[in-house]
Amino acid sequence: MKKAILIAASVSITTLGWAQKQNIQTANDYLRDKEYDKAVEYITLAVNNPDTKDNVKAWFTRGNIYMAMQNEPGKNANSPYREAATSFMKAAQLDAKYEKDAVTQALIVAAYNYYNDAVGAYNKKEYEQAMQLAKSTVDIHDMEGGKRFANKNFDTVSASALMIQSYSALYAKKYDEALTLLQALKANPIEKNANVYLALVDVYRSQNKDAEMIAIIEEGKAQYPDNVNLRNEELNYYIKTGKQDVLMKKLEDAVAKEPNNAELLFNLANGYNNLAFPKDANGKEGAKPSNFDELFSKAESNYQKALAIDGANGGYNYNMGVLYYNLATDNNKKMNELADLINKSKVPAEKKKLEDSYTKLNTTRDANFEKALPFLVKTVAAYEPTAKSLSSDDKFSYQSALIALKEIYARKNDMTKSAEYKAKLEASKAK
Repeated sequence: MKKAILIAASVSITTLGWAQKQNIQTANDYLRDKEYDKAVEYITLAVNNPDTKDNVKAWFTRGNIYMAMQNEPGKNANSPYREAATSFMKAAQLDAKYEKDAVTQALIVAAYNYYNDAVGAYNKKEYEQAMQLAKSTVDIHDMEGGKRFANKNFDTVSASALMIQSYSALYAKKYDEALTLLQALKANPIEKNANVYLALVDVYRSQNKDAEMIAIIEEGKAQYPDNVNLRNEELNYYIKTGKQDVLMKKLEDAVAKEPNNAELLFNLANGYNNLAFPKDANGKEGAKPSNFDELFSKAESNYQKALAIDGANGGYNYNMGVLYYNLATDNNKKMNELADLINKSKVPAEKKKLEDSYTKLNTTRDANFEKALPFLVKTVAAYEPTAKSLSSDDKFSYQSALIALKEIYARKNDMTKSAEYKAKLEASKAK
């Protein structure tokens, strides 16, 4: 009895195994006749059955069926090449040498299709989908440790797919994934460029990792020393972190390389301006530095150079005007201090000396207000045509210029002009 059971079981297994192998042949027959639905039906039976689920011919056949559907009008709406790719990868995994040339060529075709679809998704800003599609291209390329394909064109397509995958992760705000992918992209000689470093800067900025951010900026600058965007990222970092001494050295070096770059000259002037008129973290004015005159002169000179290049720039004119306006305000503060001393003085000679200093300072103050005036007028002229759509920073500059002009003209007893700028100010606040 036991032998009969064993024999029956053995015959049953052999029969089932043969049946599944027959399904593979039947699927091939239907493929040859282009009866794709039937071919899919029979090959699905084969790859889902325990007897043939690891049969390399079954997976190779499945790949051929879906790839043929990809090339058949009316059958490729659902991108059957993707199922073909899965099948051929499985076949290669089961036996790397099985129909190697045919499998290799089919996988390259599938990888290119994935890449084209990834480009389409990326251009539509469908970043999650673009990531997955691009990853499939890279996964195929990297099969067998990247040794299966010896194709330079495919190397280039794969590198470009990695780029799409990396930037898609960044724009999808998947920062941890983006970081890993961008590091791999940075190591890829085909797609390695300054933009990869800038993307890594964006990732570290989003993660509030300042140390890593400046490190990647410096690494990028070492590779691409003339890249303007990397240089600006470095300058912005030092501005943000308040490392004024380092910032000034970087700015001076940058201006030395590009003496006709108005933006660099403007940033350098701002740096000297900030040093001349220091403020604490709360915006409170600090004591004037001992080299105030030198710092003021450098700020003035660099603003003038920036304006010589771009004289209509609202920001450049505003900061130049503010430089003189702040100096006039500082003069005014000293005048108030002198006025208190004059009122308290009981010695005629001393009082006369104080009054002379006051008069001289008054002349200096008014001269500085006069110097500020044309630059503030140009600021208003630059921003007024687009006053309704100014950015918050530009709107601040515009309104601050109006306030300063209103006060300057009031001091000049030109109340008509003062009222004009007051009206402009009120109108800007109402918008």
